[in-house]
Amino acid sequence: MLKNQVEISSKDRWLASAPPNIALIKYMGKKPQLRNVPTNSSLSYTLDHLRTYVELEVGDFSKDDWVLLESSLLMNFAVEDQLFGLELSEKGKIRYLEFFSFLKKKMNIDNYNFIVRSNNNFPGDCGIASSASSFAALTVATYSAAKTLNPEIDLSLDDLAHLSRQGSGSSCRSFYSPWTQWEESEIYQIDFPYKSLLHQVYVVESEKKNVSSSEAHKRITSSLLNQGREARAEERLKNLCRSLKQLSWKEAFCIVWAEFWDMHALFETSHPPFGYMSKGSLRVLTCLRKHWEEFDDGPIVTMDAGPNIHCLYRDDQRKMAEKIQKELKDFSVYKNYE
Repeated sequence: MLKNQVEISSKDRWLASAPPNIALIKYMGKKPQLRNVPTNSSLSYTLDHLRTYVELEVGDFSKDDWVLLESSLLMNFAVEDQLFGLELSEKGKIRYLEFFSFLKKKMNIDNYNFIVRSNNNFPGDCGIASSASSFAALTVATYSAAKTLNPEIDLSLDDLAHLSRQGSGSSCRSFYSPWTQWEESEIYQIDFPYKSLLHQVYVVESEKKNVSSSEAHKRITSSLLNQGREARAEERLKNLCRSLKQLSWKEAFCIVWAEFWDMHALFETSHPPFGYMSKGSLRVLTCLRKHWEEFDDGPIVTMDAGPNIHCLYRDDQRKMAEKIQKELKDFSVYKNYE
């Protein structure tokens, strides 16, 4: 595994973890009749400080089942982390276990039954890509178990990313770090001069979303703004890659800002309309925009399909990040620096 996956095993238990990622050019819309193949390319930054943990326990169980992973169980693997308290709906549990069944068949261990335990060290289902990290971690954990129970298996990192994509499209980007590009069936790490960025996510709401990301993919096809969406995203991707390679930070900010507003405009103009923006979202975005207007510098800002705000800073912007956090002290913030 690469450094952004953790893989630990014992005789009958296996623990794996994987990070979420934040897309700067969004994957929004799927090609019909194809399993999680995007209508446009995407570019993401991997959030290695946020994790989903998955523990698999094999035993004489009548069937596979899912239960919450408690923080104390991590100590069995000498791992210390504070877990948030993930809640899976019955529908979510069925989806997760169905994908696990798919993985077991692919890895030729479907004659075994398991207890699947999982949890996050961040709020799930609220705009931080918990689906991506959850399915990536489950894929890595299943492969870890398969290497013990079916020693002949030999899968590459690319193989695992492609398998994971069939459970959650964006999860394929969580296998690479720090930057990943996804074009139809091609997933690969991409290099930019910005190797390590400071990350903040302002959690303005931690409740579950009323409209899931999967449902959002379907609904946006009814928006008139969806016409031309693929071309706009591909053009922004080309321009963003050029900006990052040339260290044009302000241009990168402008491209990414336009991109996430484009996506949220699709939500609001669908039939029926839906949205994730809240008063808190707008308050954070206004603060960040004003900071750019005043100082002609600031973080790259984006949002996923949720109300929370992601900020990426260069390392030389650490004091700026701390200043902005003080201005937004009413909101919880997760970050990858002290």
